Amino acid sequence: MTIKYSVGLDISSKKVNSISLIDENQKVTVKSSIVFYNTLKGFSELSLWIKSGISNPKFLWLFVWRLGVYHENCALYLFEKGYNVSIILPNKAKHYLISMGLKSKNDSIDAKGLSKMGAEQCLDLWQPSGKYFYELRQYTRQHQEFARTKNSH
Repeated sequence: MTIKYSVGLDISSKKVNSISLIDENQKVTVKSSIVFYNTLKGFSELSLWIKSGISNPKFLWLFVWRLGVYHENCALYLFEKGYNVSIILPNKAKHYLISMGLKSKNDSIDAKGLSKMGAEQCLDLWQPSGKYFYELRQYTRQHQEFARTKNSH
């Protein structure tokens, strides 16, 4: 019997690498993986992949490595679709990976480590600040970038 499905997401500016692990009878094993783009189309592909591989979504948690702002759109998309989402701070994830003996670093290893961490631990669920907050911050950044480039010419 499946106790918990855990999906680890290591999100970069362009791609997201995900490796799913299943916790069955307290054993964590790799089930499958997917690489998708950090776009709305990519998020939709991720959602379809999850639905095709998970028999009962109430046992599913998604664990997202927080890197800058790259994770925000994906996390918000998944939250709005009703998924359980946890955001993992980089130092917490890094220390966990080191404790597992994983010294190499790449997106696939990081995603696998997040999945294992999520399957083994009970981490807090993430609550977004609000969609308009993220939009306002994006507009502010665009304005700052425009002002910076205008002043440099």
